[in-house]
Amino acid sequence: MDLAQIMEGVQGKKILFLGKTRTMSEEDIELFLDQVGASRAVDENDEPIALIVQGRLINPVEEAYCDEKYKTGIPVIELEKLEKYYASSIDRDALLGSLKLFANRERIIDLLHNRAIGDELFCEILKLYDWEGKGPFESDENRDVAGSLVARFYPDIERNHNIQYSPVGPFLVAAQSDNRELLEAMAQIPDYEITQRSQDVWMPRTLHESLLINPNLPKGLLDRFYNGGDLRKRGFVARHPNLPETKQKELMQSSACWVHEGLARNPNLSKELYEAFLKAGNDVVRNAFLQSQPIGWEAIVTQLEGADEKRLQAIGGNLHMDEVTALKLIETGDENLLAALAANESLAQSVYEALEKREKLSVLRRLAGNPSVDPKMLERLTRIRDKGVYTALAANPSTPQSHLKNFSKIRDKEIMMALASNPSTPIEILLGYQTNADLANILKRNEAFGEYIKQNLGM
Repeated sequence: MDLAQIMEGVQGKKILFLGKTRTMSEEDIELFLDQVGASRAVDENDEPIALIVQGRLINPVEEAYCDEKYKTGIPVIELEKLEKYYASSIDRDALLGSLKLFANRERIIDLLHNRAIGDELFCEILKLYDWEGKGPFESDENRDVAGSLVARFYPDIERNHNIQYSPVGPFLVAAQSDNRELLEAMAQIPDYEITQRSQDVWMPRTLHESLLINPNLPKGLLDRFYNGGDLRKRGFVARHPNLPETKQKELMQSSACWVHEGLARNPNLSKELYEAFLKAGNDVVRNAFLQSQPIGWEAIVTQLEGADEKRLQAIGGNLHMDEVTALKLIETGDENLLAALAANESLAQSVYEALEKREKLSVLRRLAGNPSVDPKMLERLTRIRDKGVYTALAANPSTPQSHLKNFSKIRDKEIMMALASNPSTPIEILLGYQTNADLANILKRNEAFGEYIKQNLGM
């Protein structure tokens, strides 16, 4: 007999709960009883009992009682099965109405831990959770709720389960999720900051900044951050691809360079502002524009006149450069520009080959560290006897493993550190670095090594 049939038979009768309940609070049990038209038995003698639910930690006497009643035809089920049935048949409006009317924080926590509840309802309940003005890692309850959120929505939690209770977990979910209800719920989490190893100032430092780099951010949330007073977040708003042109124009009136730089990086920049940024007087803003926006050869020529090293780096690092334009830039022969092109990971292989033929050491070092360069070229670069080239190749995840093994025979600290950071370095080499204190610290940040340790050594 399945649960649906069992529940049809409990109407007007009683259900006996034994042991401990965890994810179903007393309020949820009462709500469930109302749904199925039954009442709760006070004890074993409170007849007529139509169903017995075994919770956790039942004692031997209760276990014997269940066996006896089961033999007489009374269904006995585990609490976990009842929780799943309750979650699948729950009256959403009744539950949310009850939670809003009686803000029982413990009950909300229990529900958020219940994996049988669907994602949509989970997000609705999460919106009702009181963080008490504390960040997700400032109290045990908040930490557990954040852990439930990450366990449910982080896409690869089985392979990276340590992320569940890491401050980085909510950051990654906020930046990647396409669940709009979840993003709205996460915006209610008190903002918190993590130490960012990257030197890129446009890497998010807080949870809300992580939300603002998510292209799926709902319009209402983008508007909320737009109207906020935090300057740094306004820069991320200016950069968001869904920011309407009217608001782009409004932000252009700001006196803050940070906001203008955010606009200059916006992938959907309005045509009017595009033309304005081509003539921007602020070097930081202009360089952000030159690196981030599609620019034709004629416009680039005007930017090359009197360009300093930083502007050349921005032009060479342009994320949308076509093959013809890149090849024309190589013809200028400017070493700073060639080096920037060599480090650009978005170019055609023909461009990298043209750069290789220039045989400039500073350019070859950049090519050696570029993961987009064809492995055959990286193999050719191993023949150049230069420590800078070797170090770049040792850190490059696209370098063939046979050459990474060869580099490991070189007892040079910088090359060893590069290998320790490279997720493609053969595991037997990384294991040998564990006894070196400097290399061990680098290994902690090598995701491939960390995954190996978890899978094979249970650490």
